[in-house]
Amino acid sequence: MNSYLIAEGSHRVAVYYQSQFDNSLEANSPFGHYVSPLPLIAFITHLLLAAFHINFDDVSVHLNDNVPEAPIFTQMWSDIAIMQSTGIKVIGMLGGAAPGTYTCLTPELFDTYYPVLHGYIKRYHIDGLDLDVEQDTPLADIVHLINRLKHDFGPGFIITLAPVASALVEGANLSGFDYIELEKQVGNKISWYNAQFYSGFGTFFPDDMYLEIVNFGKGLHPSRLVATTFTSPDEGFGFIDIDSVVSSVQDLAQKQNFKFGGIAGWEYWNSLPGGHEQPYLWAKLMSETMHQLKSNETQLASSKSIQSRVIPRL
Repeated sequence: MNSYLIAEGSHRVAVYYQSQFDNSLEANSPFGHYVSPLPLIAFITHLLLAAFHINFDDVSVHLNDNVPEAPIFTQMWSDIAIMQSTGIKVIGMLGGAAPGTYTCLTPELFDTYYPVLHGYIKRYHIDGLDLDVEQDTPLADIVHLINRLKHDFGPGFIITLAPVASALVEGANLSGFDYIELEKQVGNKISWYNAQFYSGFGTFFPDDMYLEIVNFGKGLHPSRLVATTFTSPDEGFGFIDIDSVVSSVQDLAQKQNFKFGGIAGWEYWNSLPGGHEQPYLWAKLMSETMHQLKSNETQLASSKSIQSRVIPRL
């Protein structure tokens, strides 16, 4: 991994990338104005590519409204390969607000639909899956999917989940299964949680909700909890201004002895402060914040090391 990237597992900066085209800007491709993820290089650790859906009727997988191999995505796949060459991990988001995907992964239907998904993961060298389960789904089905993904793609394959924040304290939940029980059963195979701190299911400022999650029950180590926030008020209810997000990030890093899982933004294309013209500026600001945290951590460790070697006066 290149030296300018944040170390894996330490203060992640991730963005969800669902709007690959922006109709508010002048066309720069045959398909409209293509929003390239390349400006995010050096600022993010993970790109969450959204959203993959499994379609019941024709046993297919779509990336938003098209099959992944459609010409509309040719430039995107090329850019993503460049990003991966710099060390950025690309994780496919599976599911989301559109229902149906996880209905295709029941025990009866799994062997019909899963191979299509498996084929695209392999074809496009996707580094992991973010399971965004927003429909009632049996716990056993999710456990089975996680176990199968790990079996097929190996221990290095990243598996994350994207519950609403309240679900991690057994509150309001869109998934229909208990995340605390999921953690008990296969937590060792889940890299981290991209919890949704918006839309009335939690807020990231102040940081009380984050602390409640890491201290709930047996607790969730803060290195495995990434806070997902809206990057623009246009994304929906629950937007937190960027200065407040930075403030919470700094506070949490101090309170958690710098073992803070990171921050993710939904979504890339219109992120403030740059908006449609410079959406990468959100990630740049978060990256700079994380690098400062890392510097503070290093200075603290060095200070403690020096203190431990000082011979006390008699």
